[in-house]
Amino acid sequence: MRRGMNRSARNTKSENSFFSAVGNLYAQIINGEAVQTEEDKMIHTIKEAHEEWRNAEKYFQDVTDPDLIDYAIYRVEAAKTRYTYLLKVAREMGIKSNIQ
Repeated sequence: MRRGMNRSARNTKSENSFFSAVGNLYAQIINGEAVQTEEDKMIHTIKEAHEEWRNAEKYFQDVTDPDLIDYAIYRVEAAKTRYTYLLKVAREMGIKSNIQ
């Protein structure tokens, strides 16, 4: 008798996990969040990195405090390095897209 209860409890837990996963997927679709492939994720990350680089350059152009100039330069160089690295990784993955 006890074995049957354990199996039933496991089935219920498994069903709950399944329905939870389906519910999460449904919520993503309803909210306009498409299920992304690795390629989509990489392209999205590259676009974010490019935007970060642009923002760092804008900050550098706007900074007036001499104490922040070194920080602004560091921020631009770090963002640029990250962006070029991600492009290299995408190229190695065989991802070809019009990324800007």
